[in-house]
Amino acid sequence: MNKVSVYGSFTQALFFSGVVAIPKYLLTHYTEIGLNDREMMVLIQIICDAETNPFPSVATLAGRMTASSSDIEEVVGRLVERKLLAIERYWNPIEQKWGNSYSIVGLIDELAELWAIERSQQLEEERTLRQSQSSSQQTSTPISPPMENLVRVFEQELGRPLTRLDCENLDRWLSSNFSEDLITEALRRGVSAGIRNFRYLDSILREWEKKGLRTRAEIEAEDAHFQSRQEKKVTKPKNQVPKTGSNKYEKFYL
Repeated sequence: MNKVSVYGSFTQALFFSGVVAIPKYLLTHYTEIGLNDREMMVLIQIICDAETNPFPSVATLAGRMTASSSDIEEVVGRLVERKLLAIERYWNPIEQKWGNSYSIVGLIDELAELWAIERSQQLEEERTLRQSQSSSQQTSTPISPPMENLVRVFEQELGRPLTRLDCENLDRWLSSNFSEDLITEALRRGVSAGIRNFRYLDSILREWEKKGLRTRAEIEAEDAHFQSRQEKKVTKPKNQVPKTGSNKYEKFYL
């Protein structure tokens, strides 16, 4: 038989001899639950035979390792004492008799607890990192002078600190190219009308936008024109003081 044939036959025999599935988490964390290398190897040998021989003898385990039978007995005793390994009774339906089997439920429970602790710490670290990044972004993002001025004016007029939603409204108005002067004028008119909610102020700004009014001078000219039209519609009785100072937004937005 040539070398290639021998190698091919061995490879086939190697893989057909079976594969033992050992969880990677167990292999990478066994020292963290207090197992040493010999104890881990004994567990691997027990898992190796789990399907065909659920209770391999000490002699069988020692025959595969460099440890003596007394060493193996000592290792198994420690694992049982720590409840990482248990010896259970089971009914063998083929042989029609009771037998013993090893159980690694305790080992799995220990690993599950370790995983839960690690996962909890990981989530806490991620939460702390997100908070740190959010705080860093807020610190590194400067507030524009118009925004800073508007916040100060609004808080003075409203008599309270602005909420996050209030600040978002101010930022939205500035982003829509409403000037600081126009936003302040809308606030003044809202306060004069006794209405301080942001929805009312937004309606004033949108009305000006619809009419193409972008400066206070244009707004005042529009107000004068509106007042003039109103005065023409109404015949003023003699000796009656004309009614002035009406707010044309009240009837639309109250």
